[in-house]
Amino acid sequence: MPFPYELPPFCLERWQSERETSAKILLSESGVEPVSLDELERMGAKIDLSSVDLGYGWTRGDPKLRKAIADYYGGLTEDHVLVTTGSAEANLLAVSSIVSPGDIVVVDMPNYMQVHGLLQARRAEIYEAWRSPKNNWHMPIDEILSLLRKVKPRAIFITNPNNPTGAVESDSLKAIAEEAEKYHTIIVVDEVYRGLEHSSERAPSIIDLARKYNIIGVSTSGLSKVYGLPGLRIGWIASNVKGVVEKAWSVKDYTTISPARLSEAVAVSVLEPSVRVKLEERAKRIVRDNLEVLRGVVEEYPGVIEPWWPEAGAFILVKTPWTRDTWELAQGIYMERGVLVNPGECFDLPGTLRIGLGHADRDYSRMAFTEMMKAIIEYRSGKKI
Repeated sequence: MPFPYELPPFCLERWQSERETSAKILLSESGVEPVSLDELERMGAKIDLSSVDLGYGWTRGDPKLRKAIADYYGGLTEDHVLVTTGSAEANLLAVSSIVSPGDIVVVDMPNYMQVHGLLQARRAEIYEAWRSPKNNWHMPIDEILSLLRKVKPRAIFITNPNNPTGAVESDSLKAIAEEAEKYHTIIVVDEVYRGLEHSSERAPSIIDLARKYNIIGVSTSGLSKVYGLPGLRIGWIASNVKGVVEKAWSVKDYTTISPARLSEAVAVSVLEPSVRVKLEERAKRIVRDNLEVLRGVVEEYPGVIEPWWPEAGAFILVKTPWTRDTWELAQGIYMERGVLVNPGECFDLPGTLRIGLGHADRDYSRMAFTEMMKAIIEYRSGKKI
């Protein structure tokens, strides 16, 4: 079995799942507001589900969808792609098919803690490479290169753009790829926020770098965050090396077997370049508007939070300069005001909050950010600092 050991508690997912259905103001999401089938069709997606066979599909994924994903990367064939049930399954398959108990790995931190938890359960020897606000949350490239030379890891796990900081890596990723070639280190990059950069420059894909530097690169991604389609539960693993995908496929036999046929049919139309670009533009517009709204609210309530303005993603990481116990803070504003944000403790970052920027209604966002500030002020006034 892929995981013979006990998985650690998944703080972030449990925090959200126990509260998000009862929250009055939901600011915990990390993707943009979901779209409807009608909205997709208005964007030009040709969706006809009436003739879709509701039997089992292809265990690797619909060939048309795998080709569409391969085309998204460029230079790949459908045999380089495995369709998964969301990017969460893609991460699970990547860890369980690449890492064996006792393997040395390097993990980009802070991070969405799924991969870290999976590596713990896999009994890997984990070296954490911590980003710092002193460097605008960019990767500590000198430290990572030193680790590669010193411990010669089996793999390095990176999220680019990063969650929860929103930092985007380019030159650092190239330097890591160049060094990894010397030690045959596999580079696994969660690219689920690629396409939601706030500037015009797109984050490089590890697939392109892997071909250039003659290494094994693995990209995990999906349609949930940038494209506003979490309900489809469509993700994937892509690699420049077919054997990596085939090994992940052998693990998938133990998990979900095959993707949902209806979801695959929609996903094929979503990945048509003209539709995909419109969805990316929609996501950028939503986040751009919400960042502008949040800047105004922060100015209106000075000293409550200190934002680190992100370079990508549909969320923002903020510091609470007056307390490090952000678990208690987040629980307090949820219980008293129904405001749900994510405590930094779920990223091993006490003293911070991750706040969602994905609501499509600008007026709602202004109300939500204002209520969040009022709730934090109310909590702070009753707390002994």
